[in-house]
Formats: sequence, structure tokens, C-alpha cells
Amino acid sequence: MVAARNDNHGENMLGRMQASLGSWIRLAQRYNIPSEIVVVEWNPPIDRPPLKDALVWPESTAPCAIRFVQVPPEVHESIPHARAIHLHQMIAKNVGIRRARGQFVLATNIDIIFSARLMQFLAQRTLEEDAFYRIDRYDIASDIPAGAKVDELLAFCRSHVLRVSAREGTWSTDGDNLRPVESNDIVLPDSGIRLGTGWYGIETDTPVAKRYLGEEAEVVFSRPGSMAMTFDVETGPSAREGRVELAVFDGAAEVASTIVEGRCVLQLNIPSVMESGKLRLRVRPSGVALLEDPRILDLRAFRIGWTDAAPQSGWLLTVTDRKPGVNWSGGCPAPSPYAAFMKNPAYLHTNACGDFTMLSRRGWSTVRAYPEFPIWPMHVDSILCYSAHHAGLREVILRDPMRIFHIQHQSASGATPEGEEELKARVARRGVPIIDYPSLLQYFHHMRRFNMPLVFSGENWGLAGIALPESTL
Repeated sequence: MVAARNDNHGENMLGRMQASLGSWIRLAQRYNIPSEIVVVEWNPPIDRPPLKDALVWPESTAPCAIRFVQVPPEVHESIPHARAIHLHQMIAKNVGIRRARGQFVLATNIDIIFSARLMQFLAQRTLEEDAFYRIDRYDIASDIPAGAKVDELLAFCRSHVLRVSAREGTWSTDGDNLRPVESNDIVLPDSGIRLGTGWYGIETDTPVAKRYLGEEAEVVFSRPGSMAMTFDVETGPSAREGRVELAVFDGAAEVASTIVEGRCVLQLNIPSVMESGKLRLRVRPSGVALLEDPRILDLRAFRIGWTDAAPQSGWLLTVTDRKPGVNWSGGCPAPSPYAAFMKNPAYLHTNACGDFTMLSRRGWSTVRAYPEFPIWPMHVDSILCYSAHHAGLREVILRDPMRIFHIQHQSASGATPEGEEELKARVARRGVPIIDYPSLLQYFHHMRRFNMPLVFSGENWGLAGIALPESTL
């Protein structure tokens, strides 16, 4: 379901919405996905036609049903900050979620294109009731081909990727899922080593720059000769008792592992027949929750490079140097004083989660959907993800080659990194409340501490007590 109003929000709004809904319908027809598109038209402008009439629809939308639910201006005016916020996005999404009829409900936005591989996955009908689904977002150039057929549109999306928003952050990419090598990075530009998914951004608060690893992190390499790969690493503030196990995977197979305590130099001997490839580094066990950082920071890396080594027929990961690491007790970031009692302190994928969050209808009802704060909606969708997790739903991240593509639009709308500060300034000028980051962390910490969701909405969430006009194509 999507929420919108015909006000040209973000520029070329109708063009972006046309591409999004049109491509869904065509792919649903191709892969036989019975579905409904619920468009919540919030506070429609009186000087513009309704979206039902402003968009072009195919002669047949089967197997998709198209429903329009209208929230009239008088209902909008009854909610605080009505003049500053013309579309209460999360309340509008709740209106659609509450009225959706499908077994699973996807809350998304009007400028998202879904890849064919993602639609093929949905066609398999393997979604689980006790899970909630997330995915990385790929931003694409705004000059999408108007009126293009769905395959032409998807080809444009694949070849015009600007950046990716993953759990670990947002970075520029041409779609290959490799992080660009930055100044003072932990890999050298000409080393033949690139970082894939699972790496957080560079941190420079120490004399030597470093990157933390997520639970899993990819390393893509092209090896010069028979050299061994080296890792200069150190346990982080989340490492229980200052130690973690680092395992190396080649595909699905675990090929080597070792214990890291303090600051270590590791040497990974790679079979001589393997000149290039992709490795996955897995840190286990997941560690201690922190007080002022939602991430689980078990291990950080200062350098990944090469060293001379004799040719090897098999894999071997060894510690070649070890010294005491940072004493994190009483330091920053500090562990939560309640960390020992937390049962499920996961770090979830909330980056760009407003563009794709899918739960069963029962799951949405369990947490009463999005908190219905009459504020600027930044971070409200992140609270929903943590509420779902602590209500017992399991996060499932749909991985590449399944993708969603987000059509770039006016930067001040806040959907891009360069537009975030401009957005905050604009919201401040309007006098609209916003959830700041420290407050967001307090919500997360409370849910982690008690392993229970925060449910803010009442029983009539989604304007259930109001009869709203509805129409279909």
C-alpha cells in the first residue's frame, strides 16, 4: 500500500508514481501474483484531479485489484500541525494497512520500482507469518524513461544506480555492491581488495582510521601471486570478555576460524589455485548491547592487505601477532548497564525502511502498525521495525539480486543523504516536532531492556472509527 496526494511532491510525482504502480501491475501479471494496491489519498488538493483520474491505467489490471481510500481535508484538519504537514504519512499508511485484505501487507512509497527477481520470490508464496521483511534500497537517476515498457524500465534501473542504502549505511555505487575505496580506508586502492556488504563507514576518532564489521562482512579480492591476506583487527566494546571468534566462509562453506582477543594481526592463507573470489567474514557470538549506539560492535579492522607466504593447498587462519586491546570498561561507547539481562538485542535494518517493510496482517495488528505521532515522520518507521522484532517477529533481509529501486527526486524531501540537513532546517522553520536521534535510541534501549514492543497507537489505529470514502477502478 502507498500514501499520496496529487501535489507534485518531490517533483514529477505523477511520473514516479506511474512508473511504480505500472511496473508492479505488469510484473504481477507476468508472474501471476494476486494482489491489491491500496492507495490512500490523504487530504487531496481541491484544485487537482484525484489520483485515480490523474494516472493512466492498463486496460486490465488483473490479477491486481486497485483500491482508493480517501482521507478528506476535514479529517486531516482535525490532526495537529495540519497546516505545516499536508500529508501525515505514517497515519496514512496505517489507514491502508488497517483496510488491506491480503494475508501480507507491504508498506512502500510511490517512487519504488521492484526488480523481477523480487517479484519472482513473492510469486513463490513462501512468506512466513512470524517474520517481517526488509531489503536494501538502490537509488537511481531521476530521468526515468517516460512510458517505457517494464523490461526497459528495469534495464534503466540496473544501469543508473547512484547509491545503495543497506543496514550498515549508505554509500555510492554503480550497483556492484562494493564500497568505494575512500581516503584513509582500511584497504589500499591498488591492493586488489574491495569491501562488499556488511562493513560500516570509516571512523576517524583514533589516530588510525578503522571500520567495524557487522555480523557478516564481505571481502572481494584479486590476489597478487601466492600472497596471504592479512587483517589488523581489534575487539570492540560489544565483545564479551574481550574476545570473539572470526570465521571465514567461501560460499556456504566455513573454511577457517580463529579466536581474536585484543589487538591481533591475522594471516589468512588461501589455496594457491584461488586467484580471486569473495569471502564472508562472520563474527560470533553476537555481543553486548551498547548504551548510546544501536549497533553491535564486536570487531573492528584497521587494515586488510597482503603479505608474502609460501603456496598453500588449503585454507589456514592464524594469529601472527597479539597485544592488549582497548579497555572498554567505562569507555565510550559504553555497554548498557542492563546488557546482561537483554535477551534479544539485535541491530536491525532500518535504513530506508519506509520504502519497504512487509508483515503479515496479523503482525501489523500485533504492534498496531506505525506510531501515530502527529509529527514529521522521520524515524517513526524505525520504531515500527524494533517493535515488530521485540513482539517476536523475525527480521528477514531479502538479499541481492532481489532489489527495490528508488527514483531520485528533489533533495530537500529528505530521501537522500544530501537532502537530510535541508529537510531538518525546513521542518524546524515550520515549527513541527521531530524525533531526534537520542530519543530514538531511548526507544530502542527500552525495548531491548525489557524485550517487549513499544505500542503507541490505540485500538482505533488507522482511523478505524471513521468511515472513509473508497472507490476502485
